[in-house]
Amino acid sequence: MKKFLLSFLLVLSFVVLTTSEILSQWVPQTSGITTRLRYVHAVNDNIVWACGNSGVVLKTTDGGTTWSAMTPTNAAATNYAVEAFDGTTAWVTGTVGGSADVSIWKTTDGGTSWNSQYNNPTGFGDALKMFDSNNGVYYGDPDPYPSGNWEILTTTNGGTNWVRVPRANFPPADSVNGEYGAACSMDIVGNNVWFSAYSAVAGTQPRIYKSTNKGLNWTVSSFPQVSGTSGSNYVAFSDANNGTVVCLDGTIAKSTDGGMTWTTSSLTGAAFRFVTNVPGSNLYMAVGSTGTSYYSNDGLTYTPLTTGTTQTLYMVDATANYAWAVGNAGTIIQYSGSPLPVELTSFTAVSQNQQVTLNWITASELNNNGFEIQRSVASNDFVTVGFVKGAGTTTLRQEYSFTDKNLSNGLYSYRLKQIDFNGLYEFSNAVEVDVRSLDNYSLEQNYPNPFNPTTKIGYVLKEKTNAKVVVMNAIGEEIAVLVNQTQEQGYHQLDFNASNLPSGVYFYSLQTDNFSETKKMLLMK
Repeated sequence: MKKFLLSFLLVLSFVVLTTSEILSQWVPQTSGITTRLRYVHAVNDNIVWACGNSGVVLKTTDGGTTWSAMTPTNAAATNYAVEAFDGTTAWVTGTVGGSADVSIWKTTDGGTSWNSQYNNPTGFGDALKMFDSNNGVYYGDPDPYPSGNWEILTTTNGGTNWVRVPRANFPPADSVNGEYGAACSMDIVGNNVWFSAYSAVAGTQPRIYKSTNKGLNWTVSSFPQVSGTSGSNYVAFSDANNGTVVCLDGTIAKSTDGGMTWTTSSLTGAAFRFVTNVPGSNLYMAVGSTGTSYYSNDGLTYTPLTTGTTQTLYMVDATANYAWAVGNAGTIIQYSGSPLPVELTSFTAVSQNQQVTLNWITASELNNNGFEIQRSVASNDFVTVGFVKGAGTTTLRQEYSFTDKNLSNGLYSYRLKQIDFNGLYEFSNAVEVDVRSLDNYSLEQNYPNPFNPTTKIGYVLKEKTNAKVVVMNAIGEEIAVLVNQTQEQGYHQLDFNASNLPSGVYFYSLQTDNFSETKKMLLMK
């Protein structure tokens, strides 16, 4: 099972950590610059991007052992966000001139060159998030400020086009009190998006804007700051329902309904600058002024950590195993944790007779209450379908099994939610399994259809038999044999690559000793 960077927090009831052991979790890294860094984005344990003032963009491909300076986006730009899915392609948003002239840049060569995808000479950009390599959302301050509307943009083609969301699709900014966005503060979970906003006028309430369709439509909620003042606030969610907000004045807010309502508390002396969720968990990490760092396992109570720096930290991002925080004077620090209390060595799914049997093995367990079994159908949200009690604390190998019965045909995903006795949890990787009735032969429609240039062809054999699957052109000429051999009873799937074929209508056929069926598919290049 994955490791949590904050796992030492999970085992405090079993071992006593010395002060030096706790302090050693944050380790300084060498950025090679003295420029203020404002944003860090961890793609995985090795590839991490960072950006900041003077158009600076940094990247590491070895977890931060070495950091390299990329070509600046614009030497006069203050970069507020960087998004990436690998070490080659990334997006950056920044403002040239300090208070206006926002741009979005993209690189496809690892940061050697940057292409401007969007520019607004009068706008101020706050944050940018990409759901995947094609779909993304950006938001900036009301334009013109303060009387204008939020500048919310979406893209569905990797930023080739950024389209402004219609004014009617989101609540107006508080122009009377001069509401503006908290720079860098935006989070996404699934199709959900949240960003935070505030006003410089004392007594006004921080507001959290939310979209459930990747930024196309928005609602808003608010909560009072404990101090009664106003200041920047930062939002993070662990799933579609549970989230936290931390504020510069020490106010903390928690939501369990996706941001519709909030419960507040405060931490005296805290000056929060950012918060992030540790992926696959209910843990949060926050950073702030004078090198402060905090963790929380409930989104409402934060405990300080010592970082070893007094530089203000502006941003933190995490994988399941590590975290990186960045700040003034080119500061970069890394946090690493210890192995999780449950070590999962195997997790498999087998389909038979309209049911799925899950089997998993652990090598050791510590404080393990048990496993929620969660199921997803057709890429929808996961739902809990069962619970298996854990072994508590043991160093012996444990084997578990769970059967999900009476299932309809379809593609299912399963994952385990391992829960400790103290309520902390983590998710396993998901496994996929096809459920198909074996009572009859069948040939499925290819997917995707239309396709370019690859597609999948699935079929069911009710018994062991010789199966032949062929592809034909529009006049019935055989152009490809995908399989021609004896196959076992069950569901089978083939990949068809039409890279060398022209666009047009094609047919594919399944032939056995006792069954034959043909279907049509469309290649569109």
